[in-house]
Amino acid sequence: MPSAPPAQEAAPPTHLPIRYPDRTLIGVLVTLALTAAILVLTCVVLWYNGPAGPDSPWLQWFIDHRTETWTTVAKGVSTAGDTISVTIYSTLAVVLLAWRRYWEQAILIAIAALGAGALTYFGKLLIGRDRPPVIDHLVTETNHSYPSGHALGSTVVIGILMAVALPVWGRATRVAAVVLATVFVIAVGLSRLYLGVHWPTDVLAGWLVGLCWISFCLTVLPRRIRRGIETRISAA
Repeated sequence: MPSAPPAQEAAPPTHLPIRYPDRTLIGVLVTLALTAAILVLTCVVLWYNGPAGPDSPWLQWFIDHRTETWTTVAKGVSTAGDTISVTIYSTLAVVLLAWRRYWEQAILIAIAALGAGALTYFGKLLIGRDRPPVIDHLVTETNHSYPSGHALGSTVVIGILMAVALPVWGRATRVAAVVLATVFVIAVGLSRLYLGVHWPTDVLAGWLVGLCWISFCLTVLPRRIRRGIETRISAA
C-alpha cells in the first residue's frame, strides 16, 4: 500500500494579533487622573482663600481688552452656555431619543446633565469662594464662584451629546462637530472671564470637573446602556 503523504505543518502566522487596551481601564485611569488634578487645584484655591496664582493678572487682561462688540459677543456666548440653555439642550436630546426609542442613550444624557447640576451646586456650596470684585462684573451673579457652572455644565452636556452622536456620523461630520463643540465650550468659559464674574481657576475647575464626570459616566456605563449604544452604531 502507498504510504500516506506526510501531514503539512500549519504555516506560522505572518503577524501577531493586536491587543487593544481595555476601554474600561482607560476610563478609570482618565477619571482618576482628572480627579487628582481637581483635588490639587481645589487645595490651591482653598489655600490662597482668594485669587490663586495668575488669577488676578489673567482676569485683568480680559477686563483691559473689553470693547462694545466683544461685550455683546461674550454676553451671547455666556447665555448660550448657561444653566437654562444647557438644560434645554439636554432635555430636547432626551425627548428626541426617547421618541426614537433609544432609551439607553436618553437615560445616559439625563444622568450626565443632572449630575452636572448637582456637582455645580454642591461644589459652590462646599468651597464657598467669593467672586471677583463686583465693580468688574458686566452681568449680575449672586452665588459662589468655584467651580464655574457655565464651564462645567456646557462641558458635560455638549460632551455627552457628542459621545452619543459621534459614532453614527461620518468622519468629516465627526471632525467638524468635535471642533465646533470644543470651540463652544472654551468660548463659554472665556466669556465668564471677560464678563468679570469668575477667576480663571474657577473656569479651569469647571472644565476639569466636567471632563471627569463625563469620563465617569462613560466608564461605569451599565452594560445594558452600552449594548444599546453599540446596537445603534451597528445599525447606522
